[in-house]
Amino acid sequence: WETPIVTPVKPDGSVRICVDYKTTLNKALQQSAYPVPVVQHLLHSLGRRKIFAKLDLAQAYQQLPVDEATAEAQTIVTHRGAFKCKRLQFGVSIAPGLFQSIMEWLLHDIPGVVPYFDNVIISATTREQLWKKLRAVLSRFQESGLK
Repeated sequence: WETPIVTPVKPDGSVRICVDYKTTLNKALQQSAYPVPVVQHLLHSLGRRKIFAKLDLAQAYQQLPVDEATAEAQTIVTHRGAFKCKRLQFGVSIAPGLFQSIMEWLLHDIPGVVPYFDNVIISATTREQLWKKLRAVLSRFQESGLK
């Protein structure tokens, strides 16, 4: 499963380390049946609330640990050797659906909170409600080890 890295240069001159799993791991994976959210449905679920906040999870997928077999399958090859990736990697075809399902499960019972990939939109009618929901979301993240 060893997959080579790709290193595009970011606009600020630093290097982004990416992995192109198209020719290796993704060919062997069944596509996720988990539906990708439709923006219109997300907007509708926010209702008529007037105040909003957006959280962006840093390195979202890579916050999720994977089991040993998955780490082995996500192995990358660099000029310094092969390395197992012990966290879910960007570029794995099922990562978006998997991450979305986890976020929806984690936040499903907080009204006005909508996960959308690595973002969470929080909506409320008052500032007090917004702060209360924001604290609830951050508490859930802390309990589950997300940042």
